Amino acid sequence: MQFQVPQNIDLEDKIVGPLTLTQFLYVLGGGLIDYLLFQSIAQNYFAIFLIIGIPVALLTVGLAFLKVQEQPLSHFISVGLVYLTKPKVRIWQRNNAYKPILTAPPKTEIKKTVTPKHHMEKSELEQLAYNLDTAKTDETVKDKNFGKITTAFEELLKEQKK
Repeated sequence: MQFQVPQNIDLEDKIVGPLTLTQFLYVLGGGLIDYLLFQSIAQNYFAIFLIIGIPVALLTVGLAFLKVQEQPLSHFISVGLVYLTKPKVRIWQRNNAYKPILTAPPKTEIKKTVTPKHHMEKSELEQLAYNLDTAKTDETVKDKNFGKITTAFEELLKEQKK
């Protein structure tokens, strides 16, 4: 069984002749404005009617039929008005809608005492290395060649000094 798949579903329905509903409303509104201007102004001041009526008619025709980059003119006018009314420079402001989950404890002032740095002499370093090399190690330590590595390293250092 075959079914017909609708084509051109992005097109608006034609309501009044070749006009869509929005086009018809634009033309109707512009026509009413021009008619009211004609009835009230044209009998006495025809030049003023032309100065006001022609731009209204052009705007009406543009809104109804003109498309710029496949978008209706009304879209560009609304975006232009938004652009003109909104500020051009944006300033970030933090929104404090959410309270932090974790709060820091109150800060207490801690007095720091300055301790002089202990400078180790070479003899103290040698004694520390000796204690580390000769100290009894735990049986769980797998690398038992650590003492040999440090002595080999010390020998390399002595050779470089020469």
